[in-house]
Amino acid sequence: MSNAGILQITPPKELNQDDRDNVFEHIYRRLAAHRNTALLLADVESTLSSHPDSVKQKRRDEVEHALNNWAQSLLQQAYTACAQPEKEKCPMLDPFTDTSTRELAPLPAKDQLTRILNAILFLDVTSTKQFSSQTRVFLRSIGHVDEDVIVFALKHPEEAIEQAQKQADETTKKHASKGKALRMVGVGLSAVAGGVLVGVTGGLAAPLVGAAVGSVLGVFGIGGTVVGVLAAGLAGSSVVCGALFGAYGAKRTSEMIGRHTQEIRDLALLPVWQQTDEGTLSVRLCISGWLRDDTDVTEPWDVFEEADTFALRWEVETLKELSDALYTLVTDQTMTMIKVQVIKRTMFASLMAALAPTAWIKIGRIIDNPWSNAIARANKAGRVLGDLLANRVFGTRPVTLTGYSLGALVILEALKYLAALPPKDTIGLIEDVFLFGTPASTDERTWSSVRRLVAGRLVNGYASNDYVLNVLSRVSNWSWNVAGLERVNVKDVENVQCDFVDGHTRWRGMIGRALMAVGSPGINPDKVDSQMREVDERDNGEIELNSGKEAQGKHMDFTSNNTAPLR
Repeated sequence: MSNAGILQITPPKELNQDDRDNVFEHIYRRLAAHRNTALLLADVESTLSSHPDSVKQKRRDEVEHALNNWAQSLLQQAYTACAQPEKEKCPMLDPFTDTSTRELAPLPAKDQLTRILNAILFLDVTSTKQFSSQTRVFLRSIGHVDEDVIVFALKHPEEAIEQAQKQADETTKKHASKGKALRMVGVGLSAVAGGVLVGVTGGLAAPLVGAAVGSVLGVFGIGGTVVGVLAAGLAGSSVVCGALFGAYGAKRTSEMIGRHTQEIRDLALLPVWQQTDEGTLSVRLCISGWLRDDTDVTEPWDVFEEADTFALRWEVETLKELSDALYTLVTDQTMTMIKVQVIKRTMFASLMAALAPTAWIKIGRIIDNPWSNAIARANKAGRVLGDLLANRVFGTRPVTLTGYSLGALVILEALKYLAALPPKDTIGLIEDVFLFGTPASTDERTWSSVRRLVAGRLVNGYASNDYVLNVLSRVSNWSWNVAGLERVNVKDVENVQCDFVDGHTRWRGMIGRALMAVGSPGINPDKVDSQMREVDERDNGEIELNSGKEAQGKHMDFTSNNTAPLR
């Protein structure tokens, strides 16, 4: 953290009131636009819903109420941070609020804007004791927010004040030599030098914190309502941290997960990287689609650099059985021929019609039970995950979800569970969602309700050449419209074609590359390259082993009796 300590979460004194008014007006109008966009997604969900009109209207009204409460609360913090005249009240957002910023003056320099946004975030987090995903997405759309500064101030309030005090001492000494110190500071230096800060956060006595913060910030010409609110936030930081990062830590998480072990075997949240004491203001949960061994729970996700990245372990034996079946399937002669034809042709349905019944029998024998069992377990795991997220297993901070294959299905089911809950309980929970090779329908109703839930990006990464998922969907008697194979045509769902994935088993080794392709933040390019090399080597070894087993088997017909061979 900067040596300026709490100065980084206070508005810069270099901005006059007109400058701050302009920043507030930008935030006011853009917050109204953000709220309106979120409401539009709720309208799309309502339009596509099959519920009775009365139920749809009630749900839509609940979403609007929750969004308005969030937006107005955040606007109040912006009003305080921008030091609006205390005699005036914060304006209300309404459906007719002007959202155009074209005629407004430009925003201030990046470092000055960052300090204002830091102040807004600190005030919001300490007043609500949560960090809404809506808040994170919105503030980042305005400018850079230094979340590390916020974490430091919350977890080390005494040190943050002391750092600012050191700089204040240097400033006062500098000006004292010119006879200016007493004119700058509204309180005597003894308030700072006399030990106000000593032990100030032991019991977090608010009056002492207020005196310390007021004294220090007064040296820098910062005063008014914002100082008192910042001091209150620092005084209550331990309570805020308990809510943000999980009040009971690992014990509470273990208890929450323990309630579901009868439904899902081997359920656990595992850190991808060694956890630090500091933590971050957001968290990422990643879910693999199958497991060749236990390391596949976390290893695909070490391409992320953030410390607070977790992986969900679930149904280990089921996913290992699926992995064995998938690699046996891809080395089958029929599947090899299908892969060649998929590359040549655009219509997969005609290719499937050409397969002889004996080919389908063998494919079904290999994959049917492992795939069907894993699908059923994924659906159940998704509902369990939804319950864990609803109960804030990671604390009251934004969660980003990432998964491939059945891991993506688990996430989709969790989001469906959350979308059915009261909007006031879920509106600030999910930030971004990245799904790859999802074995689920492109149903508009499902995806529109999920999209309304996600504050930031909802990305569908698909591979139209995934011949394995094509076959699996046919075996499962699904429709041809599978999200892992094609676009999801719902407003604000981002569709990204991952044409470098030519088979379902390739997602494991290509997940880092896929995440880079969709612009997921926090990816280490060197780790991505290493991942692709390592998985290619392992895949080739397993395929050669399974190919040897297949060569010992009986040759099978590829085409039906009344169909010419495909060429």
